[in-house]
Amino acid sequence: MQRIEQMAREICLLDLKAKGIEEPRANELADRFWPVLANEIREGLLDGTWPFTAAEIDSLAREYQQILAS
Repeated sequence: MQRIEQMAREICLLDLKAKGIEEPRANELADRFWPVLANEIREGLLDGTWPFTAAEIDSLAREYQQILAS
């Protein structure tokens, strides 16, 4: 899980910076939304425990997409 989390945080941060969001705000958002990308990376495969419910991921994904769309 650690490896997936690290990768997801990095990708999330890159996405946010590409949208013009600067640090430290980009880091704060990456801390919140990394599970969305981790869920995509893991594609249903489990690498350790997965602490997020499907409802949590869906909610975070909607928020994240709104940020990226603006």
